[in-house]
Amino acid sequence: MNASPTTGKRRYSRSVRRAVNSGHVVFAVGLLGVEWVMLLIAVVARWTDDPALRHGAYQLMRIFALAGGIPFAVLSLITGVLLCLRTPWGLWRHLWIKIKIVLLIAVIVAGAGVVSQFAHRMIAASASGGNADALPPLQTWHLIVVIFQLLALIVSTALSVFKPSGDRDRDRGRPRSGRRTDATPRARRASAVVVEDDPADAKRVPAGTGRPASLRSSRPLSREGSS
Repeated sequence: MNASPTTGKRRYSRSVRRAVNSGHVVFAVGLLGVEWVMLLIAVVARWTDDPALRHGAYQLMRIFALAGGIPFAVLSLITGVLLCLRTPWGLWRHLWIKIKIVLLIAVIVAGAGVVSQFAHRMIAASASGGNADALPPLQTWHLIVVIFQLLALIVSTALSVFKPSGDRDRDRGRPRSGRRTDATPRARRASAVVVEDDPADAKRVPAGTGRPASLRSSRPLSREGSS
């Protein structure tokens, strides 16, 4: 949810806007990195033959979920909402912003309510003397949830870059690049300049070389009869 300048009471100062925007980028990218590490740990723990490595991987995964994934997701959501509320993008004006918010909330719910619980149960099942038969289905569902989280964050990042339903120039209050706001083309205005020395025989001045008739002084069109 990258910010764009705005006007009026809703505007952040430049330093505050840059600080909030930078924080949002850091938290969002950090969350994507955490989810990628979580997926790698889950894959290693699922297919390793070392019980000690498997047990240690699930312990590390729970630490990542509680100390990295959930805080980064919450902070990313908060900074994103703050940027939307204080910029012309708005919170619910564009579909891509709504999708981003829904995806981020889904990642938070999955991380707090599913991944952390799965990690806790997998730690108990992979421990010495634990219920090893309960481990495979937990591993499968855990992999599915982590892959969903990673894909949701990738889609959210792509929406932030492309902004499919947003017009940056329009939302910033500027005309679109390459389009003139004046209804009268420049060439038409220039070619309409005339010399009104003789209203009955007005002559056009070539485009770009004349001045408006109201600013030109009357003078003979030729030197004949000037004496």
